[in-house]
Amino acid sequence: MRFSRRFIHSCLTSAAWWSGVAVSLVLYLLVTQIVEDKGRAQFEYKANNAQVAIQTRVQSYIDVLRGAAALFYTQDAISREQFHAYATQLHLQEGFPGIRNLNFALHVPAPQKDSFERAVRSDTSVDPQGYPRFETKPNGSRPHYHVLTYLEPMQGNARLLGFDLTSAPDTAEALAFARDNDQLISSGRTVNINGPDQHAGLAMRIPLYRRGMPIGTVEQRRAAFYGSVGASYDVNQLLRGAVDANTLRSIQLRLYDAGGASHPAPVLAAGITDPARLLYESDAAGGKRVRDGDMRDVFVKRVRMTVGPRLWEAEFSADKAAMVGGFERYLPWGVLATGVLGSVLLYSIYYSLISARRHAVELAGEMTKDLRDSEASLAEAQHMAQLGSWLLEPDSGKMTWSAETYRLFGLDSFVRRPAYDDFLNRIHPEDRGMVRDGLRKSITTGKELNIEHRIVRPDRSVRWVHAIARPGHQDRSILRGTLMDISERKQTVEALKRSQELLRDLTAHQDRVKEDERKRIAREIHDELGQTLLALRIDVSMLEARTAKSHPKLNERVRDALNQLDATVKTIRTIINNLRPSVLDLGLTAAIEWQVNEFRRRSGIACELVLSDTEYALDDERATTLFRILQESLTNVIRHANANRVLIELYRDGSRLVMKITDNGVGIYPERRKCGNSFGLIGVEERVHALHGEFRIDSAPGQGTVLTVFIPMETGGKRMDSRAA
Repeated sequence: MRFSRRFIHSCLTSAAWWSGVAVSLVLYLLVTQIVEDKGRAQFEYKANNAQVAIQTRVQSYIDVLRGAAALFYTQDAISREQFHAYATQLHLQEGFPGIRNLNFALHVPAPQKDSFERAVRSDTSVDPQGYPRFETKPNGSRPHYHVLTYLEPMQGNARLLGFDLTSAPDTAEALAFARDNDQLISSGRTVNINGPDQHAGLAMRIPLYRRGMPIGTVEQRRAAFYGSVGASYDVNQLLRGAVDANTLRSIQLRLYDAGGASHPAPVLAAGITDPARLLYESDAAGGKRVRDGDMRDVFVKRVRMTVGPRLWEAEFSADKAAMVGGFERYLPWGVLATGVLGSVLLYSIYYSLISARRHAVELAGEMTKDLRDSEASLAEAQHMAQLGSWLLEPDSGKMTWSAETYRLFGLDSFVRRPAYDDFLNRIHPEDRGMVRDGLRKSITTGKELNIEHRIVRPDRSVRWVHAIARPGHQDRSILRGTLMDISERKQTVEALKRSQELLRDLTAHQDRVKEDERKRIAREIHDELGQTLLALRIDVSMLEARTAKSHPKLNERVRDALNQLDATVKTIRTIINNLRPSVLDLGLTAAIEWQVNEFRRRSGIACELVLSDTEYALDDERATTLFRILQESLTNVIRHANANRVLIELYRDGSRLVMKITDNGVGIYPERRKCGNSFGLIGVEERVHALHGEFRIDSAPGQGTVLTVFIPMETGGKRMDSRAA
C-alpha cells in the first residue's frame, strides 16, 4: 500500500490520528498489566497448591508418630516384637520414605539401669541372637536415663540403640518440657546428618504415660511418665514428590524453620534468610536459580504454616517470564502495533470517505443490500430461537407480525393485514382476559408486560409462550412485543417437579426401610447375642466364685474375663441404643428427654428442654423423624456451633407439631448452607419434606442458630394428658 504526501501530512496533523496512537498506548499498558496479573494469578494458584501439598504430606508423617504413640496406649506393655510388627506393617520405606527411623525410648532410673540392660541383651523376640553388646551410651552416671530401646528399621540405625537422650542438656530440657506439658516436641532447627547419606534431619517426640494413672497435674504426669515415642525425618525425602513436578519446573521453593508455634521468629518483609534455618530448597526453577538481585522480574510469595509444634516459612519464587506463555509475553507489543496500524487504517478509511464522495451511491447500494441481509438474518435468528415479534397500533387495532409469529400461531399468513382481534382470538380462553388487561395496562402506563400464557393453534393444539410487550422508544403510540415458544421448557419443568416428588418419596421410603432394619438388627442383637453373653457371664461368674480360694492366679484371669464380658455387654447396649433407642417405645417426650440427658452428659453443654404438659400420640414414622432430627441437630451443635447453651422447645401450633432448637454458637455462614458437603442439613430438610412439613433455619455469623421444624399431626391423632397417663 502506497501513501501520498498529502495523506501523510494530513495524518500527522490530525488530532484523530494522535488520539488513536494515545489509545493504543493506553491499551498497551492495560494489556501489559493484564498479562502480569494473569501470570501472578497462575503463580499464586501453583504456590497455594504447593503449600497445601506440603502441609498434607507433613501432617501424614506426624500422624504416623501419633499412631505409634497410640500403640503404646493399647495395653500396659508393648514388646519389641509388637513394635517391630507395627513398624513393618507401616511399610516405611515405600509409604513414608522420609522417616529415617521410628523409636521408643524408656525412662530408666539409675538403680534399674543394670537390670534394664540385662533384659535388653537377653531379648530375642526379634533377633534370635539378642543384643549381647547392648549398653547405655554415653558412659557416665546420671540420676535417670532416657534410653532408645526400640528402633525400626534397625538396619542403618543400630548405632543409636542404647543412646541416652538426656545425656545432651538441650534434649533433656526438651524432654522434661514434653513430659510436664504432655506435648509433642520437635528438634526445631535441622540437624545435618553426616555420613554416606547426608540429609537435613528433623526429630519429633511424644511423651508416654502409664495407662489408668491420672495426668491432670504436672506432678501426676511426672509420676505416670515412663518413656516416649519418637521419629527422625529426612526433610528432603519427606518433601520429595509432595509438590507436583510441573510446579517445581517453574517455581522455586525454600522452606525455613520459623521457630516454635508459641515463640515464632519475627515476620520480616524480606522473610527468613538465615542459612542455619533452611530446611529444604528445591532445584532451581526452569534449570536456573531465580535471581535474588532484581526482584522486579520475580514473583515472590511467603507464607507460614504450622507443622506440629513448629512454624515453617515457605518462600515461593518464580521468574515472571516463566509464568507467562510465549504468545502472551509479546501480546502487549502486538496490541500496540495493531493499535497503531489500526489507527492508520481507520484514518485511511476516513480519508477515503471524505475524498471519494463519488462512491456515495455505490456505498448506499451496498448498505441497502446489507440491510436486506440483516433482515434475512433476523428472520433466520427468530426461527432458530422460536421467537416471533409483532407491532400493535392501539388506535387503529392494526398489527404487524413477523414470519415466526405466523409460524408460532400455526399459520402461513393472512390474506389481509392481521388485526388486534385476530391476535386475541388465538390466545387460550382462560388466559385471554389476563393478556388483554396486561396489554391495556402497558399501553396506558408505559410499563413492560412480561407474562407466560397459552395459545391455541388451528389444529386445536395448545402451546406455551413467553410474551413481552412495551411501548416503542421513538413512537410511544406503538406497542412492540415478542412471543417465544417455551412449551418444551414447561414440559421439562413439570417433569422435573414429578422427578423431585418421586425422589422425595424414594428418600422417605429409604428412611423407613433404614429404621425398620435398625429395629430388626437391634432386636437380633438383644435377643441372640445379648442372651448368649448373659449365659456366658453366669458361667464365668460361677467359675470365678469356685476358684477364689483354690486357684488365685486362675481366679484373677477369670475376673479379668468377667470384666471384659461386662464391658462387652455395655458396648452392645450402646450399639442397640444407637440403632434404635428403646426409649422411643415410651413416647416421643420420653425419647427427647433421654436424648437431652445423653447430650448433657456427653458434651457438658447446658441444655434446657421446654415441653408442654401433654403427650401427643404420633405414629412411629413421625416420632422417629423428630427424634432423628433432634439427634442430627445436637450432633451439629457439638461439632460446629461452639455453643455453651442450647434450648429445645416442643409444642403444638394448630394442626402442626413444632420442634425448635436454639443455640448461642457461632452461627451458620450463608455460603456454608449452600456447601455441597452439608449433607446433615440436607438430610433433615428431606426428612421434613417427606412428611409434608416445613423446615426453617434462622442464623447469622456470631449470633447463634435457630432450627424450627413443623410436622403435621397425623389425621385423627389423639392427644393424651401425660399427667392422667
